[in-house]
Amino acid sequence: MGILVPLLSISCISWVKAQQAVQFSQYVFNGLILNPAYAGYKEQTNAHLIYRSQWIGLQGAPTTVSFTLDGVSHSANHGFGLEIVDDKLGAQSNLQADLSYAYRLNINEVSRLSFGVSAGITQYKLDGSGLNTYDPTENLASLVKNNTRPDLSAGLFYATDRYFIGLSATGLLSNSFTQNPNFYVIQPTRYFYLTWGALFNFNDDLSMKPSLLLKEDFKGPLNADFNLFFLFHEKLWVGGSYRAGYNILNTNPQLQAGLSLQDAGSFMVEYYVNPTLRIGYSYDYSFNSLQTVSGGSHELSIGLQLSNWYHHRLENPRLF
Repeated sequence: MGILVPLLSISCISWVKAQQAVQFSQYVFNGLILNPAYAGYKEQTNAHLIYRSQWIGLQGAPTTVSFTLDGVSHSANHGFGLEIVDDKLGAQSNLQADLSYAYRLNINEVSRLSFGVSAGITQYKLDGSGLNTYDPTENLASLVKNNTRPDLSAGLFYATDRYFIGLSATGLLSNSFTQNPNFYVIQPTRYFYLTWGALFNFNDDLSMKPSLLLKEDFKGPLNADFNLFFLFHEKLWVGGSYRAGYNILNTNPQLQAGLSLQDAGSFMVEYYVNPTLRIGYSYDYSFNSLQTVSGGSHELSIGLQLSNWYHHRLENPRLF
């Protein structure tokens, strides 16, 4: 069961070259995680906390905490956001803090286009005390490496009261850093995201929301999430997601042949306790070889509406 820590110890001297993007399932309820142009979309001040425990049962498996806060100016033309992420994987940890700004344009009475940018810093850390070695005489407890680097992201987000589409890019400064010859610290990677979703109201008590996420770094298979949710009585979201990879744009000749492109399926719920408080939960089940050694992934979230002083006819806080 203790797979991850030995794997990390093997690669501690030739450390991995690229940072993998933090994985969340409940981004479907908080677009700021993926796109800075989402800041202020709900035209309220919102706080959102997510805790994810991935691949239960594996020693050193990832655990991630994300806190976001966003809102708008009185004119609703300016959105502001804050995101803090603490991500741990075995002996590796990343602490990220970003500030976001979005300029929001009225296209017509029912649609807006937002341009967003976020800037911040990320601290990458490798703690040798969390590594196990096959050689009992080798002691890595004193190996501690830190690296702090700036981060920049940008995005577009177009939304009406019935559908949305977004395009964003993270790690825009990653190519400006030279590789560390010892590879002790993580090298950030640039990612591109495309999101789409729509809301269909069948009646006052039932709505349906399909959505799609495409994620690409041009170093491996294109990743896609297919989501489908139902909203009951304006209080309870119930749905799921299927995540997989597709060899469409992959140009990496070093990628291992025969890898399973199926990733995971997710079951999610989000419940509005009252107009200001919502609670969410998701469970991910792996379709690849991880299903034999882990108990899946759990994710909990709490959302809080801190104010409701500004209303706009576009406002639809449950669309995304």
